[in-house]
Amino acid sequence: MRYMLTFYAIEDEWMALPPSEREAGVADIGRWFAEHAGSGRIVEGHRLGRGTKTVRLGRVRKKDLPMVSDGPFMEAKESVGSYAVVDVKDEDEAIAIAKRWPGGGTVEVRPVAD
Repeated sequence: MRYMLTFYAIEDEWMALPPSEREAGVADIGRWFAEHAGSGRIVEGHRLGRGTKTVRLGRVRKKDLPMVSDGPFMEAKESVGSYAVVDVKDEDEAIAIAKRWPGGGTVEVRPVAD
C-alpha cells in the first residue's frame, strides 16, 4: 500500500535556529530520506519550494470565477515543507516511519488511492 507523508513545520522556528543547528537538522532529514529510499520504502519525495499560490475554484461543479492568492491553501501556523510517498505493507508501518521523522512539527499520513 502507498501512503503520502506530508511534513509540516513552523518555518519561523527553523529560521530562528543557529545556522549550525539548522544545517544539522537538514542533514538528519537527508539521512532519514536516504535510509528509507535505500530500503525501497520511499518511492517518491521532494522538498517543496517557497512562493505558494492558491487557486480557489469555488463550489463543486459550479461555474464560480477562479481566485488566485499568495500563500498556502488555508490559514495555518505550519506550512508544508516536503512530502514522501512510501510503499509499505499497511498503515501501521507508514505511521512507524512517520514517527521517526527527525524534523519535528507534524506528519500527516494519508493513503494514496490507486
